[in-house]
Amino acid sequence: MTDAAGGAPAAGPDARIAHLTDRAELGDLAERYLASLDTGTFDDAWARSLFTEDVELVFPVGSHQGRAGAAAFTRQIMERWDGTHHHGSSALVELDGDRATVAWSLIASHLHFGSPRPPAASHHFQLGGRFDTSVRRTPHGWRFARMRLRITWSTGAAAAAVTSVDAETLGTGALPAGLDAGDPGSYTDTHLEGSTA
Repeated sequence: MTDAAGGAPAAGPDARIAHLTDRAELGDLAERYLASLDTGTFDDAWARSLFTEDVELVFPVGSHQGRAGAAAFTRQIMERWDGTHHHGSSALVELDGDRATVAWSLIASHLHFGSPRPPAASHHFQLGGRFDTSVRRTPHGWRFARMRLRITWSTGAAAAAVTSVDAETLGTGALPAGLDAGDPGSYTDTHLEGSTA
């Protein structure tokens, strides 16, 4: 985990220890969230351990406001797959008192139901992107207040229910020739429509 510019701690050993402790806790929060996506336990206790009461979740396949219902929202997304494997980079952390921003890159693999098991080649959908989050310190520790996943690339067939994505969650990479750069959703919509699980 690295600090962004301006994230240096105040002078003094106590301040330095507090700074390093916050960094470790913020990194742990990001890692716990990512690992939890693969374990599949989405309940109120899970949501309380990760999110503020007013959390905002912005994902390619939908958005949700508030900790109430966050578990069901996440479960609905994850139940489209027989299994998943989320791999995240080290997090970039910028601390500002009781608030922070935490961002990390992601490669996520999603296994279709009925896919052959190893060593056979699996039927899967992969994406690469980046989580950008705002985090607040609460009486129970650091919690995500806003989380947005922006996708840069994908490969394989998406779940049948996914026919479009939120344009706010698309990365800023160049579109292939012949596609409308003014409509960043056009490429994804074209390639996801008609996909089968």
